[in-house]
Amino acid sequence: MSEENRERLKLKEEQKNPGAVMNNAWARAVTGSPGSGCLVNMISVLMVLGVILLIRACSQ
Repeated sequence: MSEENRERLKLKEEQKNPGAVMNNAWARAVTGSPGSGCLVNMISVLMVLGVILLIRACSQ
């Protein structure tokens, strides 16, 4: 499957299911693969920072 087909299917899924955006951003954040859009990259960075801050707050 080509990268274009994969992205097209992701966009179609995200339109049907708003939670798919969060799942895709989480998967990209965990695997470290860069997203194609700025919004996905920003969500990934914010999610990683949020987890780090949550762990830090709970450990003190």
